[in-house]
Amino acid sequence: MKILIADDDAVARRVLESAVGDMGHEVVVVNDGREAWEHLRSNRVDVLISDWVMPHIDGLELSRRLRARTDEPFTYVMLVTARSATDDVVRGIMAGANDFLTKPCERTELRARLHAAERMVELERSMAGRLVELERALDEVATLKQLLPICMYCKSIRNDQQAWDDIEEYLRRHANADCTHAICPTCYEDRVQPMLDELHESKKTG
Repeated sequence: MKILIADDDAVARRVLESAVGDMGHEVVVVNDGREAWEHLRSNRVDVLISDWVMPHIDGLELSRRLRARTDEPFTYVMLVTARSATDDVVRGIMAGANDFLTKPCERTELRARLHAAERMVELERSMAGRLVELERALDEVATLKQLLPICMYCKSIRNDQQAWDDIEEYLRRHANADCTHAICPTCYEDRVQPMLDELHESKKTG
């Protein structure tokens, strides 16, 4: 997974970077919330591990900003904090955090929580892919509904009741328009003119 670590404490950053890197993940480390947000705006991140308290932009605000981006791929948010009161947990969840790590972080706990995060990211991405497929299918259905089945011989149109209407009658009912009759140049040349010539010849011989 692509994991972004945001912490203004240099020692905490190094500990987390070492632990996450040893687990085989791709890691980027930043010094505070502002740097984290700049990275998130231009890069896809699977998991954000962020300290709760940081200068410029704290972990809660990072969570809120991520959740406000509804058109972007899902990012799992893990807040690292010494806070454990119920009110603090509620605030974190309301801001959009998915999980919490208590300082100091234990490697075994971090591994287990990242494993859970990976399952969640895969599930969210899978659901997003299926939603795209569903929207594409609905678009295709809408397009098919707009197609008019026309008989290739008599040019009648099949209506919603599966009956066949004369094209003029169909247009009169559905488009609220009356038809006038004319002859296109092609039909005049291919059909009308030969008939006129034949009529003219018959008058000459008769």
